[in-house]
Amino acid sequence: MMIRVVGCWLFSFLFVFGVRAQTVFHTSDIEHFFQAFDSVQSTSNKERQIGFVQQLYIDRGGVGIQYALNNSVEGGKPASAKHWVDYIQNNKDYLIRIRPYFANLPAQMNILEPKFKYFKEQYPSFKDGNVYFVIGLGMFGGRPEGTNLFIGCEVMANDRPDWAVSIVLHEYVHTLQKKSFNALLAHCLNEGAADFVAELINQKKLIESYPNGYISFGEKNEQAVWSAFKKFIASNQKGVFYDWLYGMKGRNLNGTQMRDLGYYMGYKICKAYYEKAIDKKQAIKEIIELDVSDDEKARTFLIQSGYAAKTDRKFIQAFKFEKIVPPNSGIKLIQYGHRFENDVVVFHFDLPKGMNENEVDSVTIAGSFNAWNPKNTSHVMTKLGNGKYTFRMPVKELKEKYYEYKFVINGDNWQAVPEFAKNSQNGNLTLVLGNSNSR
Repeated sequence: MMIRVVGCWLFSFLFVFGVRAQTVFHTSDIEHFFQAFDSVQSTSNKERQIGFVQQLYIDRGGVGIQYALNNSVEGGKPASAKHWVDYIQNNKDYLIRIRPYFANLPAQMNILEPKFKYFKEQYPSFKDGNVYFVIGLGMFGGRPEGTNLFIGCEVMANDRPDWAVSIVLHEYVHTLQKKSFNALLAHCLNEGAADFVAELINQKKLIESYPNGYISFGEKNEQAVWSAFKKFIASNQKGVFYDWLYGMKGRNLNGTQMRDLGYYMGYKICKAYYEKAIDKKQAIKEIIELDVSDDEKARTFLIQSGYAAKTDRKFIQAFKFEKIVPPNSGIKLIQYGHRFENDVVVFHFDLPKGMNENEVDSVTIAGSFNAWNPKNTSHVMTKLGNGKYTFRMPVKELKEKYYEYKFVINGDNWQAVPEFAKNSQNGNLTLVLGNSNSR
């Protein structure tokens, strides 16, 4: 029996879509958020604004909202209605801009229904669950928890008409995988498996879903990516990914700074494994259920995939997993991006060499203090001339001790962290309050 619950609202779409009354897509929290958003705009009274968010968004939510409450604030603290009011006020223009992206969610859910059916046909061990679409505070995009999947739409939504399809398919694969907290190769295989299986089930090439992204770059520069990856493949440090995964900085290859190349390497290895297999359904099962709980199992899968060329096989079989120290470039590390002047943080940025100042409409600061919104008008830097920009932020506006941030040109050109920046983590610049070394 198909369960469909009809909700009538500004986008007029069905807010629960079921796959044979099993896997269910929950979208009603998006409706509730924008009802709260509109109500917040109707008054300047902060208490009334908080009440609107509480009543119209939080109180009407279920599992998805509960997850957002518990996973949207740094330090593990629970979020509150006030957090969303502050987020709305700081990101009003951005939320207005992305609002139309949700109008076609019903069409996307209708696309996903037969794809999940096809998923079950290709992978009989498929486990049904729930997919919750919510508006968080910019802290998560796609998060699997057991057989539940949570999509932070303020992070993931974009102007592609099928933006939710490929995202849900990739992230849902993670709900079916064995968790791994190992180092680089294992993580690349897990992410690459999710990419490759999502492509198979979607029956649409990833290079089409993400034009000009890491897949496109990888296909044009595969040998360069693989050669660079081999220098780090032996890393056995958990959580140390050298910008191959999960970082904004990415890797600089062939003159281009590109993120997520670890996803590409995992994708290519899994694809090679699948193409080599005679029984394709069995190959899908083995890719999804890949056990990389230790590094040697990850090595074994790489060897079995046949991805590496004959000239690399001895290297793949013989390298030792150990701590990898990136080559010392000889560059003196300095604090970059900000300084402290009494009770003010002064951010400073110089345009990259060769960039024409006349081509720059704006330079903004996006970070964990403003939900990583590069178009937040309250964090636009002041132009000083000669390619220099500055922005002053009172320390009293910063409630946490630790923040990460980046500079963004014209709203979408995220600037890589320079190699000489010592205040760097996760591919971002770091700002630490109360640290004497920062002053």
